Amino acid sequence: MIKRISLVWKHPHLPDARFRELWLGEHVAYAREIPGVREYTIDFITAAPAGAPSGIATLRFDDMAALERAFSNPQLNEHLSRTRATFAASVQIFIVEENTIIPHTPTDTP
Repeated sequence: MIKRISLVWKHPHLPDARFRELWLGEHVAYAREIPGVREYTIDFITAAPAGAPSGIATLRFDDMAALERAFSNPQLNEHLSRTRATFAASVQIFIVEENTIIPHTPTDTP
């Protein structure tokens, strides 16, 4: 499993609620169009040292070829970049190989 992890710093003028609203709105709508994504998660930082990112996005793909195909559409990339610019002051992207140590297991309790 290959993951594309984005550390996202919000625009300083944005309240947290607006930052979340913008990210989860039109940007996520375009992200749903990315082909080959196995999972997309967004983690909003609730406690961290000064200067830490405001959120972390993780996209999971079967392999590197799937990740490369996913971002091969210039028009979709433009939409993603444009909408990201409304909420993100800075983004650092990492491509990582996932090694699961303790797998996620669904529980019977809600």
